[in-house]
Amino acid sequence: MSTHPVYPRLFEPIDIGSVDLKNRVAISAHFAGWWVTDGLPNEDFAAYIEERAKGGVGLFVVGATGPTYDAAPDWMQNTSDAIIPRYRMLAEAGHRHGTKVFAQLIHTSDHVAGSGAERIRAGMRAQVVPHSRSRPSRPERSPAELREIAQAFGAAARRAVEGGIDGLELHAHEGFLHAQFLNPRVNRRTDHYGGSMAGRMRFTVETLEAMRNAIGSGVPLGVRLKADDLEQGGMAVAEYVDLVTRIEALGLVDYLSLTAGDGGLHHGPMARPDGEWLPLVASVKQAASLPIMHAGRITTPEMAEQALADGALDIVCMTKAHIADPHFTRKAREGERDRIRRCTRCLQSCIGAMEQMSCVYNPVTSRERQWAELAPAETVRRIVVAGAGPAGMEAAITAHARGHDVTVLEASQRVGGQVHLAASSPMRAMFSRIAEFYQREADRGDFTVTYGVHATAESIVAMQPDAVVVATGSVERRVTVPGGGPVGSVGDMLGASVAEGSCVLVVDRSGAMNALVLVDYLSDLGARVEYITAADRSCHAVEGMTREDMLRKLSERDVRWETQQTLAWWDGAVAVLRHAVFAEERELRDVDAVVIADGADPVNELSSGLRGRVPELHTIGDANTPRTVHEATLQGGLIGRTL
Repeated sequence: MSTHPVYPRLFEPIDIGSVDLKNRVAISAHFAGWWVTDGLPNEDFAAYIEERAKGGVGLFVVGATGPTYDAAPDWMQNTSDAIIPRYRMLAEAGHRHGTKVFAQLIHTSDHVAGSGAERIRAGMRAQVVPHSRSRPSRPERSPAELREIAQAFGAAARRAVEGGIDGLELHAHEGFLHAQFLNPRVNRRTDHYGGSMAGRMRFTVETLEAMRNAIGSGVPLGVRLKADDLEQGGMAVAEYVDLVTRIEALGLVDYLSLTAGDGGLHHGPMARPDGEWLPLVASVKQAASLPIMHAGRITTPEMAEQALADGALDIVCMTKAHIADPHFTRKAREGERDRIRRCTRCLQSCIGAMEQMSCVYNPVTSRERQWAELAPAETVRRIVVAGAGPAGMEAAITAHARGHDVTVLEASQRVGGQVHLAASSPMRAMFSRIAEFYQREADRGDFTVTYGVHATAESIVAMQPDAVVVATGSVERRVTVPGGGPVGSVGDMLGASVAEGSCVLVVDRSGAMNALVLVDYLSDLGARVEYITAADRSCHAVEGMTREDMLRKLSERDVRWETQQTLAWWDGAVAVLRHAVFAEERELRDVDAVVIADGADPVNELSSGLRGRVPELHTIGDANTPRTVHEATLQGGLIGRTL
């Protein structure tokens, strides 16, 4: 055990085969399609890895790499020796800082067409045999085809090792090709690749054999599996215990990487519990002798330490935690836990963004090559930031880090802006981690934050700033309806008391998260909620896995969902709904309150008053254009770097 005073198990070294890891923290394989140029990993990916290696992680697993041209179109391609120098670039990015780098190989199955983003959004549900819902349909793969695929994995593994990669991993989870063969619900073959466990695992074993033969006994080889399919007709934990026992007995692999479920179950939207699948993983570990890795919503060093202490796993994969903060491991080791940007599991800017991954409140993520190193300011300037929401705070933190003299003026008594509203409902409470991080940074005293100040153009001009950043946010759009009845806003209702059993009509005009937050808040208090939207899908602008998970949970409460409906009349007693297409109308007579979830308008009068009166003026975040936290922090980070 290590001598770390707080997290002794987390910082204990461990061996995987012949490779020694300096700690028990890993970043598991995750989609890398945004770091690909002509099918090969690019310098942006190397910079992404290196920043996390600088941050102290013990192992980084390079993910989503196809060994044949049809294995993962538009993703990384390990189909020729052209990838060898690129692998070397990735490996060296980790090795320079003592981080080991493994590579995962995957076959997505050519039944799922389209770009990498489309393939994941399609649910990764390609079939092993033809199925009416497969697209496009193809014949069952022949044994010769399967052997050819397995050999391609072997050749790809060899190229990875030649490129300096420390270990290999086979992807056999989350609904892709190898997982499809394992799953009895999907695998309906009648030959020796189907039927019993021995038959269903044959393709996986043949692939592992090909990889092992190609890399020899001295290079670690692992397989990523589920501990439970979490679906009717799939494999439950007892069957995965059987599978793991059989794989171990073959002596082909040096470690197991375990997850659970597919899609939202695996990726874990905010409403799902932290560490939800640890009991399943622990059940498999009890039957296994190999080191066990697990990626499953472990987002704090305390959780990681406890999971290790409980014996549930041997290596903690904290991928989204390091997307949010690449220096998570170093900060935990050096006693800077309070400076960690803790993952909120909102999924908005990582897996939900797909085409360009980042973090909702760390704009450096995926911009490491340009932004990881902050250039000191050539001249120290006096910067005034009006507004301590995410945009203003990100600008202040960045400008201060470059050496500027920064003062933040905030009208309320706390930082965070509208993040507090966004975190008002039970299923979105974790979003408060954003405000908590910025509050801790403000409380450090590195720069001045003054509360309860309603900044005016005159008061700011009197401060004689060299530059002003206006980040005064936005205000919900107020609307009226035919009939003139009272209409509330989302902000009016969040935090308000609601009588149990009262009926609230929520009219969603934005399709965004604000309506879902309100429905969650009201229904949790026991209100009956009638939700309507003119769109053909409720909350259509919300990230898919989060939307699906929240709607499923809310369906268990007293919530009625109706699409293609508009509010035609509300006089305080009767609400009239009109179909958005057919114009049919019907009355609701038991409505106690109506709330309209609409967009927002910028609060930028301060910018108008300062224009031409200060040497330099920038308007950012919602004060510029109301959007999401991601755009706000991105603008803050950009302005902080250009002041």
